[in-house]
Amino acid sequence: MKAWPCIPCLLLIASCGPKPGVRHLADLERALAQVDSAAALYEQAPHAEAAPALATVDSAMAVVEARMQGFVVNLEQGKPFSLLDERKRMLKRQPGRHRRISQEIDRTRRQIGNLIEAIVDGAQVDALGEPIDTAYFRKAAEDELRICGHLLEEMDIALDFLERGLRDLDGVVRRADSASIALTTLPDPTH
Repeated sequence: MKAWPCIPCLLLIASCGPKPGVRHLADLERALAQVDSAAALYEQAPHAEAAPALATVDSAMAVVEARMQGFVVNLEQGKPFSLLDERKRMLKRQPGRHRRISQEIDRTRRQIGNLIEAIVDGAQVDALGEPIDTAYFRKAAEDELRICGHLLEEMDIALDFLERGLRDLDGVVRRADSASIALTTLPDPTH
């Protein structure tokens, strides 16, 4: 017959096991490093240039639209105007996007950091007093890693829109203005 260890021995053995959530530490630490690295690049981008650039585009579009009122252009003739409109779309939401992403960077860093700390410290309850166990850590880690992935993607998209919106903006404005002048000063073929 097999002898079972005494109850205090079982409690001691159970308390010596790995802390719940430890298996998620490496992924969480890697995600935090990715956020820090991406945030460093993101913060170096010329975000302050978006609002003045948008004002320049809006002003140029107002002039071009006023000049072109009543004129119909073909696809080829309209390319400079399409490029100007594209720049407007790239820049239009940039200030709000930048604010939201900056807040999300802070939130993600804090949440992942708190989760790592809870795992390392062997926390037993969360900030709301809910019990923490392996399933809790699994779900929390999955949620934070998913949110982190979305944040990294959002930063890439925002940087792409900013770069594309600012690229050769003076040239785009100049070409749209020149095209509108050229198209509105063409001689009337009926005379």
